[in-house]
Amino acid sequence: MVNTKKSIKDPIHGYIKLTPLELNLVDTLPLQRLRRIKQLPGSEYVYPGAMNTRFEHSLGVMHLAGLMGSKLSDDEYITKLLRIAGLLHDIGHGPFSHSFEPILNTFLRVSHEKMGVILIKNTILSDILSENGINTDDVANLILGKYRRKSLSKVINSSIDADKMDYTVRDSYHTGAGYSVDIHRIAMNSMDVDGDLAINIRALEAVESLLMARLLSFRTIYYHKTSRAVQLMLEKAMMSIIHEMHLHLGEILEYPNLYLNLDDYTMWEILRKNERSKNIMKSLMKRHILKVAGEWYGEYLSTRQVNQLRSAISNTSGVSEDDIIIDSPKIKFIKSTGLPMLWRDGELINPLGVSPVLSRLKDLLPTMVRVYTWPKYRDRLKEILRNKHVYDFL
Repeated sequence: MVNTKKSIKDPIHGYIKLTPLELNLVDTLPLQRLRRIKQLPGSEYVYPGAMNTRFEHSLGVMHLAGLMGSKLSDDEYITKLLRIAGLLHDIGHGPFSHSFEPILNTFLRVSHEKMGVILIKNTILSDILSENGINTDDVANLILGKYRRKSLSKVINSSIDADKMDYTVRDSYHTGAGYSVDIHRIAMNSMDVDGDLAINIRALEAVESLLMARLLSFRTIYYHKTSRAVQLMLEKAMMSIIHEMHLHLGEILEYPNLYLNLDDYTMWEILRKNERSKNIMKSLMKRHILKVAGEWYGEYLSTRQVNQLRSAISNTSGVSEDDIIIDSPKIKFIKSTGLPMLWRDGELINPLGVSPVLSRLKDLLPTMVRVYTWPKYRDRLKEILRNKHVYDFL
């Protein structure tokens, strides 16, 4: 029996129980900082209720990872380990969540997952885990999807993991999108078959619903044109001051605790006060945001093509390249590991072979190219882009 000390009421999972170890981790700065990092930065400009944070999401992932772990192994350490990995999987996120990812990638050469591992091994978290017999390398490998037992890795990092199940339903709840997915049915039908993650076919409809909800969420939530406009403005503002001392990026890898000073609140103030970025922040405060002048769905452009498109549009319109932003996100709908196999009557079955829904969904990549500009230039660019294909400019 798990020794529980406290229960937290969650709108998605009901009461989430925490062990003393988990509560100890929750009450540290690395976890409490996630209260000040929104899960969906920019979405609040479209959906006022989209104020949920990485903190509550992390609790939800911990809960689902524990449910899946209890079905994959009878070893209490494994379930404990998966819950901790779920709890800590997002601590490496920077201010404004994924909008900070280009800065991590470009200037620190790390992803938010790797930044999380750095924090786990170099902050108070390491001491707490070690004192409680938890191997930090095991936690790190689960978060990075490199744990020695594939089924356990996929609980935290795969196409159908605790992370995606929680945020799909949680983001739908907070935005009001209303996508219904029985994620608990998926979790409770998780299986370990020959060391890999499989799902009992009884949960096939729930898996289909999850993938359908995720696909719809890309367009209605994650890549809504207005949400993306705000994210792009935040990214542009942060990139404009990146070489200045405010972020102390050069010291973060050597002194990881400095990273814990960066959250949505502190970064907003840094950007609001800096001469290079304050005009963008003033615009955001008034909801004067970038507008879409043209968009094409089903397309993806490389960095070279993005630069080429921006230059061509600028030369044609007379609008400065600095005032034209091309958004062509590389969206990973289904990870390279693919979908888990289904278990039916003692054998493994490829889900694409028994589900026309999944077979169709895998090809519906939500890729797009959008041309954003400031409101005063939108009409000029719309006229140029009207009835044109993106490749007409390349």
